This record gives sequence, structure tokens and C-alpha cells, in this order.
Amino acid sequence: MSIPFNVKEFDSVVQTFYEGKNSTERQKAQTTLTEFQSNASSWQLVDQILEQSSCLQSKFIALGVLEDFIKVRWNTIPMEQRFVMRNYIVKSIIQLSSNETTLRSAVLNKFDLVLIQIVKKDWPQYWPSFIQEIVDSSVSSVNLCENNMKILRYLSEEVFDFSVDHMTVAKMHKLKEQMVNEFGSIFDLCKTILGQNNTNAHLIRATLETLQKFICWIPVQFVYQQDLVQLLQANIKGDQRNLVLQCFAEIISLDHVDSQQYSDIIFSIYTTVCTEITNMVSKESDIAQLYMESDSYDQEFIQVLATFLTTMLSKYRLLIEGLDGGGTSVHDMLCLLLKVSQVPEREVWKICLDYWGKLAYDVLQDTNHGQTTPYQDVLKQLCSIMIQNMVKPDDVFVIENDEGEISREFIKQSDTTALYKSMRHVFGLLTTLDPAYVQSLIREQLKQLQLDGTHATWSWDQLFRICWAVGMMSGAISEQQESQFLQTVLTGDLYQLLQKEETANNLDQQWVVASCMLYIATQYPHFLKSTWTFTSWLLQRVFSYMQCQQDGLKEMACDSFLKICQGCKDEMVVSHQLAANGEYAGSVLETVLTDLKGLTSQLNSQQICMLYEAVGTMISATLDVQLQERYIHSLMEIPNEMIKQSTANISMASSIKTIINMVRVNTMACRPIGPIFRVQLQHLTPTLVECYTAISQHIQTQGPQEQLYLRARQLIIELLETFILSNDKLDVQDQTMLTSLLTVILMDYKNAAKPETREPNVLGLLTCLFEKMQDPIWPDLLKETIDIVFVVTLPMITANFVDYPECRHEFYRLLKVLNKRCFIDLFQSAQLFQINMDSIMWGTKHTMRDISQIALQTCLHMISEVSQMEDEDVSSQFFETYYVRILTDILEVLVDPDCRNGFNYQSQILARMLELVQEGEIYTRLFNPDQVSNPLMSNVEFLQQYVLDLLCNAFPLLHRDQIEVLVMGMFEYSGDLQRFQNDIRDFLIDIREVNDESESQQKAQDELNAELELLRGL
Repeated sequence: MSIPFNVKEFDSVVQTFYEGKNSTERQKAQTTLTEFQSNASSWQLVDQILEQSSCLQSKFIALGVLEDFIKVRWNTIPMEQRFVMRNYIVKSIIQLSSNETTLRSAVLNKFDLVLIQIVKKDWPQYWPSFIQEIVDSSVSSVNLCENNMKILRYLSEEVFDFSVDHMTVAKMHKLKEQMVNEFGSIFDLCKTILGQNNTNAHLIRATLETLQKFICWIPVQFVYQQDLVQLLQANIKGDQRNLVLQCFAEIISLDHVDSQQYSDIIFSIYTTVCTEITNMVSKESDIAQLYMESDSYDQEFIQVLATFLTTMLSKYRLLIEGLDGGGTSVHDMLCLLLKVSQVPEREVWKICLDYWGKLAYDVLQDTNHGQTTPYQDVLKQLCSIMIQNMVKPDDVFVIENDEGEISREFIKQSDTTALYKSMRHVFGLLTTLDPAYVQSLIREQLKQLQLDGTHATWSWDQLFRICWAVGMMSGAISEQQESQFLQTVLTGDLYQLLQKEETANNLDQQWVVASCMLYIATQYPHFLKSTWTFTSWLLQRVFSYMQCQQDGLKEMACDSFLKICQGCKDEMVVSHQLAANGEYAGSVLETVLTDLKGLTSQLNSQQICMLYEAVGTMISATLDVQLQERYIHSLMEIPNEMIKQSTANISMASSIKTIINMVRVNTMACRPIGPIFRVQLQHLTPTLVECYTAISQHIQTQGPQEQLYLRARQLIIELLETFILSNDKLDVQDQTMLTSLLTVILMDYKNAAKPETREPNVLGLLTCLFEKMQDPIWPDLLKETIDIVFVVTLPMITANFVDYPECRHEFYRLLKVLNKRCFIDLFQSAQLFQINMDSIMWGTKHTMRDISQIALQTCLHMISEVSQMEDEDVSSQFFETYYVRILTDILEVLVDPDCRNGFNYQSQILARMLELVQEGEIYTRLFNPDQVSNPLMSNVEFLQQYVLDLLCNAFPLLHRDQIEVLVMGMFEYSGDLQRFQNDIRDFLIDIREVNDESESQQKAQDELNAELELLRGL
């Protein structure tokens, strides 16, 4: 880097990068800045930039360079220079803190973070007075004191929250211990600040924010035996209220606290907060309305209040109840929590819901042991609130949109799903506690809806919530209670409402009510089984909805029919006596098969798939195999004919679309039917062979319908995979049936004109086959698969780590199962097995987690299986040939920063390999005696020297003694995975930093002393 350095030119480059309009100039500026940041000498220019630059971004870049230098190379510069830099940073922080305009600036914040990096390196060994200097300097200036509090907070976060991946275990424990030992002086400073009158509000806030971070780790006596609680109580009013409440929440959430010993303090905190709440809001206040009208600060208070109340009641409800007036006070706080639960904010509701679940469970346990609860009225109110807060389940199709219109919706949202499951659990507990009340509440709300008057004031959203609540009650009460309740709700309230809407010819409203009835019914299969008259009526409705014009209604009908079949499949395949005339009607299955063409006439392809899956579910419940086969023939007759006709005209777009839809229908039917679906595949296979061959030819020509042909090919493979997965084991009969189609599929894969037209699912299909087929492995298939894997696919993925990601993923899945099922077959050919090992090791080097994980799992499984083989000749040959190769490659990826996502399996492989040698479980020599100085050395001695030399050559700046301690520990603790991984993790942290020789020697000596101390203890 040229010297002198022109700061103005640097500013110009930075401004061009951030503000430039010309993309070429911005790219050039980015290149220049990247070179500056990566230059090993850039840190020496930081002071010039900080002092001369007029550009804020330039200062940030400079401080970032300095921060990175401190993280990695701080220990390489002389101690005197470190002192100079440290003093420069401290001086800059003092100057910026003294100026009100820069006190809370982003630049000062960055300086603070740089200082923290120095502290992590030098404290306590080379800066033992750091904490005392922070405390002493805080007296000189209010502004400096405020910033010092922020520095202490950052240090706490670095040591206690973010240290796992950035510090060695020893360093982490040392800093934590030092923080605890020196906390007394920090605590005195905090008490001084909080105890003074008219203290700067910013300083109070900074102190409280810092204390909040400290509470989780400081010794308990500082929390409960000092006057911290009293100081917090004195600051609970005004602008610091939220922070004080957060501190209280942290205090009461501490574990391992003797609640009897500190009961007075716990109750004092509780009383303080209750008093503050009483002063702020009356018992009659509508907190939900207050929340909507409040600013962000007061809204935050309500959320923090929810956290405090739920934490206090979770941990100390029984303690508070035992005090004078405690029961009444707890009741009042629960009533307050009920109001907070009505706040229209999901995060607040989730906090409250967690506690309500705990309270309901505790009350239920007390009730089961004959105890009464004083909170019955609270739980009753909670039932109503839960209905108002109800969220839709994943399997709900009909919903009211923001415009008040009824529309179809079916979207799985993980957050909503988790909340629904939590609410279902809590509502189930409430129902178990008082089923009569919950049932009456549901009925009252349904009646209230009907009394609301015109449809303009009708709340469909409320009807949805009520019906979802009914669904949540499933399993919470006895089957007899369920039956009585559902008779009332389904055949009474909702049926009357449906008739009313039908009379008024309100189609949307009919849809809504019908969807509610169907949703409830599908949640209670036992009720459907026991009240077949109602079920028959419901099924007639479902079938009629399948003929409607509204697509959403047909979708709902098909989905509901599928769920009913899944819940009542045994009842769907037998005849039932009709209540009206006492005669028996045919089974639902036979009825559907008889009118299959009529039922599907108005359905789209997706709806037909659902219907076929439903029928397949019923067929799976048929016990007579011959009857099953007859039903399958009836079910698949139409799709078979349509595929056959379309194959004859496969060049037409309409024909290939028909094939796509009908193959998908086959797949959906196959899933529930299972292995007996073989009879359909036997019938369909000749057509599929012809179809697949024609599709392959059209793909090769790359015509306008190429995407349709690719999709059809993919679905045929998916059908086969679905059938294979439905079998526990594939036998000779399956081999005979599948061979002709597999031959066409594999030939198409091998002969693809372009690699990108190869279907990755072919590899997935082979994976399923090898997982399911019985021994012996089909020899012809194994030969073809080896060709597919190593001759065709492997060259596609070895040019780099990113091309053909889907083929790459399926390749390693297949390789894993081949090595598991066919290891000996692969091992018999030295050339083939060499390629196999090369492929596995190539996989471990991938930065994509899913690929590297599969390759590492394959390697680990192989090593474990070979070490347990009865044939010692095979295991000895394997280890003699590949042990050192595997060890070298795994060590290489272990220290590669881009491959850190595979640490768990990498370390497991290393530990297992070294353990095998350490325990003498490898009976062959792992080295060539002609290539070592001592031909008589043991495997352990050779490998210790080999690993030591390997790591020393890879990291020449690390001291050899330091690496030697690591290597000895790797062998010693290879049987203790947790200890082994901790040592490796520490080493990976060490190699990110460059130390001088004396530093390395001291570190190696410290680690050696620690090892010796541990061994003495053992």
C-alpha cells in the first residue's frame, strides 16, 4: 500500500460506492474498498482516517478494519504498540462521550465495540485494572458514565451470550469468572447511580439496560441480599417503568432461588408492581382499548407486564397464595391477565396463553385430587376470550376476507399452526375441567348469532371461531358427552341455520354454514360412526356439493369427504340399516364406485385426485383381497382408458395434459391402497412403457411442449416411487413387474442429449428401490445403477460444487444407500471402490449443508460397519487402503471455514477413527514401514506424529507445543465425544487468531497445565 495515504481520495471512493449513480464507478469503488479491507497493513491507516476524514462511512470502514485486525492479529504486534492503540481508542471514546452531539452517535458505538474486542484479548492478563478504570472514570462525567454502562453491557453480552463460537472454553470460563469476581465494584456504581436524586434520565436508562443484562449471571446475593430491589422500586415510575419491570421479570425468572428464604423480597416485588398497575389503570379499565389508543412505549409496557405477571404467577403463585390476602391478590392479577389477554396483539396473547395452559393444567391436577379451585370464574371468562382469539386451523377452506366476502383459503402458516396447537391444548383442558359450561357457552354464542338479525349484521367470522372451538373440544370429554353435544350443535343449531339460508337462497351463507358443519364433523369421527343416519345425510350433502358450480364448495366437499373416509374407513365399506324403512343400503364405497363418472363430471383435476385418494382409503379397509382387486379395477377403469387413448395421441398438448392428470390420480389412489395396488400397475405397466418411451423421444426433440413432457415423465417416476414406498419389502413378483418400465426409465436417463434434461427423481427412485428390495440385490439392477451413478451422473457434479443441485442431492442419497446395502459388491472392485470413496470425500467438501451431511453420514456409517465386520480380511484391507486418506480429508474440511456446518459429523468421524486405533480395534498396519523413521512404531504413534505434522504444516504460525497438546488430547478423549468436540472447537477458534511466539507458548503451557490438573483429578 502506498504511503502517504490520501484521506480525501479515500473519502471520494467511499462516497462513490455509497452514493454514486454510475454502476461501473460504483463497482470500481467496491473493488478498491475490498482491496483496502483485505490488505494486511490497512489497520495502520485507521488513525489517519478517523482524524482527517469528513465522511461518516469512511470512519465506519476504518473502525471495521481495526476491529477485524484486533480479532485476528492483535497478539502479533508488540505489547507497547498494543498499549498505544488501546490508549488511542480509550481517548477517542472519552472525547466523543464528552460531546453531547456525539454521545449517542453510531461512531461512538462502533468505537465501543472495537474496545470490547481489545478487552476480550487483554483482560484480565494484560489489562487487569480495566473494570476498576471503568468504574473510577464514571465518576468524572455523567456522559462518560452513560457510555461506560453501555460498554459494560456489551462486555456482558460478549462473554455470556455470544461467546460459544468465538472463545475457547477456557477463555470463556475465565472471563465469566472474572466478571463475577469484579462485579462488586460494578454493582456499587449501579447503586450509586440509581440511588441519586435528579440523575440524568439517559444515564438511568443506560444503567437499567445494563443491569437487565447482568441479572441472569450475577451471584444471587447481589440480587436478593443487597438493596438492588429497593433501588429498582424507587425508579419504577415515569420513563424508566418498562425497564424496571423488565428487570423485575428477570429477577423472578432466576432458577435455583430459595423461595422461602427470599419470600419477603419476592412478595415486595410483586406488591410494588401491583401498586403501580393499580395507580395506572382501574379495575374497570378496558386494557385492549387502552392498548389501541396508546403510543409504542405504553404498548411495550403492556407486553412487559404480561411477561412479568405470567412469570411471577408461574413460579410463585402458591407462595403468594400462602400470604395474608394473597389468594385475593392472585385472583385480581388473574383478572388483570384476562384483560391483557384481550389485547389485539398476537405476541401478547402467546405470552398469556403459555401461562393459561399451565394454570389450567395445575387446576385440573388439583381437581383430580379432590381439591377445589378459587379460580373457576377466571377460567370461565378465559373460555370466552379463547373463542374470540381463535385462529384458523390449517385444514379450513372457507374464510371471510378483508372485504367481508366469503372466499376459499388453505394456507399452512407455521406460526399460526403452532399457536393453534397451543390453543387446542389449553381449550381442551378448560373443556375437561368444566364440560357443561363450555358446551353451554358454545350454544349461547350460536343462539346469539341467530338473534343478531339481518345478514348485514351477521358475523360469519364469529361463526367460524365458534366452530373451530367446537373442533378443539374433540377428545376432551367422554364419547357420550360428545355425542349428545354434537347432536345438539350439528343436527340442531347449525342444521336449522343451514335450512334458513337455503330458504333465503343465500348461496355464500349456505357455503359458510355447510363448511362449519363439515369441519366439526371431520373432527369427530367417532360421532360419525355412531350416528350413521346423520352421516348418511351429511354424505349426501357432500356429494351434492361436488356437483355445484362454485369451485370452492366442490373443493371443500372433496376435502371433507377425504377426511371422513380417513376417520371412518371401516364403516364406509359395510352396509348400514336405514332408520326410515329398516332396509340395508349398499356401502358408501360401492355407491361411489357405481356413480364415479357422475361424481367426477364437475370436478377439476385436483378435486378428482382428492376423491380418488378418498376411495383408495376406503379400499384399504376392505379385508377381502379379491374384493379389493375388483374395487381397484372399477376405480381405475376410467383413468386407464384415458391414459391409453392419450398415449396414442401423445403429440397433442391436450393428450399429454390428460396423461399428467391421470398419472397423478393413480398416485393419489396408490398412497392409501398400498401394496395391493400392484394389480393396477401390472395392468398399466405396458401402457406406461409405451408412454414413457414416447415422452423420452419428444423430450429429445425439444419441442414446444417440452415442459409438459418433462412433467409427465416426472409424475410416472413419482407413481412408481409411491408404490415402492408403500411396500415393506419388494419381492420377486415386484421385480418382474417393474423391470420393463425401469429399463425404459434408466435408458432415457443414460441417453439424455443434454445433462440438464436428466430427471433427478430417477436417482431418487433407485434409492427407494435399494432401500425396499429384499436380499439378494437384483444383480442386473445393481450393475445398471453403478453405471448410472459413477459413469453418467458423477461427471455432472465434479466440475464444481453447485451445478445440477437436484441431481447432486439425489446422487448422494443413492450413494448412501448403495454403501449401506451393497458395500461388499462395491468393495470387490478396487477401481470401482476408489471412485466410490472419491465421491464420498468430494461430498464432504461441499458447502451446501444437505450434501455434506449425507456424505459425512455415509462415511461415518461405513467406518462403523467395517470396524464390526466378521471378515477381518475385508476390514483390514479397507483400513490399510483408506484410513489415512479419510483422516486427512476430514481434517481438511474440519479446519475449512466454509465447511463449518458439518462440524458435528466431522468430529464424530474423527473421534471414531482415533478411538478405533486408541483401543486397538484395527488389526493391520496403517502405514508403510519403508516410509517412516521407526518401522516398529505402533499405529497410535504413527498417527499422532502424522496428525501433528499435518496441522503444523497447515498452521505454521501456531506454536508446535500448542498443537501437540491438542493432538494428544484428541487421542486421549476420542471415546468422550463431548470433550473431544470441545477441544476441537477451541482449536478452531484458536486458528482464527494469530499469536506471537510467547503468547502461543503461554497458551500451550496453560492448556498443558489444565490437562495435567485434569489427569491428577482422575
